[in-house]
Amino acid sequence: MKKVASFPLLFLLLLVAMVATRWNMSVAGSPGTLEVPSSKYLTIQDAINDAGSGDLIFVHDGIYSQNLVINKSVSLVGEDRDLTVIYGSGASSYVINVIANGVTITDFTVRANSSIQSPVTVSSAGNVLENNIFEEGYNGIQLFSSNNIVSNNTIHDNEYAGLNLFASNYNVFSDNLIVNNVVAGIELDQSANNVFSGNTIYDNPEGLTLSFSASNNVFYHNNFNNTVQLSSTSVNSTNVWSLNGEGNYWSDYTGQDSNNDGIGNIPYNITRTEGPDSYPLMGPFHDLEVALTGQTYNVNLISNSSISGLRFTFGQETGNKIVLFNVAGGGGKVGFGRIMIPLSLMGMPFIILGGQGEITPTVLNASNSANVFLYFTWVDSNQTISIISSKTLHLYNDLLGEYANLLADLNNLNVTQSSFLANYSTLLGNLADLESRYFALNSSYYSHLSDYSKNVKNLQNLMYVFAATTAIFLITTVYLSKRANTSTKQKPKGSEKED
Repeated sequence: MKKVASFPLLFLLLLVAMVATRWNMSVAGSPGTLEVPSSKYLTIQDAINDAGSGDLIFVHDGIYSQNLVINKSVSLVGEDRDLTVIYGSGASSYVINVIANGVTITDFTVRANSSIQSPVTVSSAGNVLENNIFEEGYNGIQLFSSNNIVSNNTIHDNEYAGLNLFASNYNVFSDNLIVNNVVAGIELDQSANNVFSGNTIYDNPEGLTLSFSASNNVFYHNNFNNTVQLSSTSVNSTNVWSLNGEGNYWSDYTGQDSNNDGIGNIPYNITRTEGPDSYPLMGPFHDLEVALTGQTYNVNLISNSSISGLRFTFGQETGNKIVLFNVAGGGGKVGFGRIMIPLSLMGMPFIILGGQGEITPTVLNASNSANVFLYFTWVDSNQTISIISSKTLHLYNDLLGEYANLLADLNNLNVTQSSFLANYSTLLGNLADLESRYFALNSSYYSHLSDYSKNVKNLQNLMYVFAATTAIFLITTVYLSKRANTSTKQKPKGSEKED
């Protein structure tokens, strides 16, 4: 009995052990988080070496003097990009060398230790470099690969170019600040089909350098303010300089905006070989990404004033949705703003307030069911501009709309009533006419009946006379006939002879 009873117990223990083992294997094989520094990982490279594919390596604030080779698909995340610093060491040509696909690097300052060392070199695909600072090296970012995303980085004070692409295609570069590099902001060499949008490239001797067969790249919503905006030795290049009717801001553009839509009226001539930017922006481009209720919205602004602090918030008391930005300046210059707001983020109507009070905007023809485009102006001074999506005004306008509809319905009722009254008057006139005709017809009818009665009586009298005359005639005829027969019978025979 004891042996029989122990079998289920042993089976149960074995099952529990198998489940526990399987759970431990599952946990060990799933992506995890490795922290640096920790008792287990003193250096970032130690964590990379021990990490598995998909792991996240979280690096606390500090200065890490080392060179990294990232040969696994991991996410490298700093605690604070200004305080988490990877400083190159030795004579290596890179601080970080990314050779694995699918790597993410975010929230670091990556600083070279010499002018021949690049902060980051990427030779693999599908990587993301986001919200970093790459500084004081040879090329801030050296790219030899495709299908990467480089976004929201600051790239400055590098000995050659801020961003250098060689034989790199189908990459996306957005919202990067590329400033004060010694030779060029961006250099494209034998690279094609890349997209550049929302980048600010300024204070570089050359903003953009196109070498050899750099073609089919798309540039829009970028801000160029450099000694030379662009130089090109690319042969037969066919790069695109706008998207959906909006190009780039060029600090040396001298055209006008006569129709007040934030877009220049004449093209900006880039180079003889590159052709023009047909839709140059009249001011620098600013982009605001708003994350709300699980959705991401992009608000963008074009302005010729010095703009800072573009942000989204809610009214503390009203709950209204508000986009704000600060304007710095003076001297009486007229500033303008052309803002695009997704209607799914903020609905019309809008109230715009500035330092001088309310500003009346113009709704541009580019507006559609998805986005509204507003154009407005101000006199430059230190002030905050607020674009408010007012719930109260929206309800007030709804009520005004309903009131207008009611007035229209009432007016239609009045028109219908007037028409009814006019028709009623016509009907009354027709009724009076019918009554008059009826009475005339009725009088004629009774006159006709009287004449008919008289005629009937006359006919009766005539018939009586005719009947009497006929009777007398018949009586007379009968009488005379009888009398004649009587006289013939009484005459003597001899009298016939005498006759």
